[in-house]
Amino acid sequence: MRERGGTVGLAVCAAVLWGLWWIPVRALEAAGLTGAWVSLAITLAALPVLGLVARGAPLLPARAVIGALTIGLAVTLYSISLSFTEVVRAVLLFYLAPAWSTAIECLFMGRRWRWRSAAAIGLSLLGVATIFRFEVSGGGWSGGDMLALTSGFAWSVGAALIFAAPGVDTGRRFAGLAFIAALGGVAVASVAVVVTGTAPGVATLSGAAPAASIVLATGTLYVAPVLLITLWAALRLAPAVMSFLLTAEILSGVASSAIFLAEPFGVAEAAGAMLVVAGAVVEATTPAVTLRDPAQSA
Repeated sequence: MRERGGTVGLAVCAAVLWGLWWIPVRALEAAGLTGAWVSLAITLAALPVLGLVARGAPLLPARAVIGALTIGLAVTLYSISLSFTEVVRAVLLFYLAPAWSTAIECLFMGRRWRWRSAAAIGLSLLGVATIFRFEVSGGGWSGGDMLALTSGFAWSVGAALIFAAPGVDTGRRFAGLAFIAALGGVAVASVAVVVTGTAPGVATLSGAAPAASIVLATGTLYVAPVLLITLWAALRLAPAVMSFLLTAEILSGVASSAIFLAEPFGVAEAAGAMLVVAGAVVEATTPAVTLRDPAQSA
C-alpha cells in the first residue's frame, strides 16, 4: 500500500511538471525556433542522459518497445500541438486520454463496465465539449487541437501496451523504455519537421544560438527525469489510473497559462477543466481491478 502511494505521488509530481511544458516550448519559439523543430531539439538534448541511464538495462519484450515508441509519439505530438493551439485546449484535449484508457481496459483487458466507468468517461467528454462551447461541427478545431487529441489517444495505447507487457515492472527496464520513447519522439519530430517544412535555415539557427542553453537545460534537467518517472509509474499503475493521475497536469498547465499568457480563459474553460478533473476523481476512487493480457482477448 505504501509503495502504491509512493508511485501515485511520483506520477502526480510528473504530471505537474508536464503541465509546465509549454513554458520552454514558448520560450524557444520566442528565440526563433518554431513548430516541430522545438520538440526535436529538446528531445535530442534529452537522449544522451536517457542513454546513460538505460545503459545495461535488461532487454525489453516487443510489446513494451512498441508501447514506448507510442508514448514517444504521444509526447511529441503534444509538444507540437502547444505551438499551434491555446495551452488550455491542448492540455484538456490530451486529457481525453483517461477516457480512452478506460475504454481500452473495458474492451480488451477484462475490466467490467460499471457506472464509474461511464461517469469518468462522460465527465471527461463533457469537459472537453464545454471548452469548445459544444461546437461539434469541427469548424472551431485547429490542427493543433487535432494533434493534442491524437496525442492523448496514443498515450492511452502506449500505456496499455507497456502495462500488459510481461516482466517489465522489474529491474531498470523503465530506463530502457524512456530511452526508446525518446528515440520514437525524435523520429516523429524529424518527420514532422520535413512534412511541415519548419526546418530552420542557417540564419535562423545562428539567430537562435542563445536558445541552446534553454534546449540543453530543458532536455537534460526537465524532459529526461520527468520521462523516466512517468514510465516508471506507468509500469506499476493500470492505464486508466495512470492517465487520470496525470490530469494533475491540468491544474498546473491551465493555471500557469491563465496567469502568464494572454490566451482566452473564462467560464467555459474553467468549467471544462473542473469537469475533466471530476472525471479523474471518479476514476482515482474506483477500486483496483485485475486486468487481463490484451492478447488473450483477441
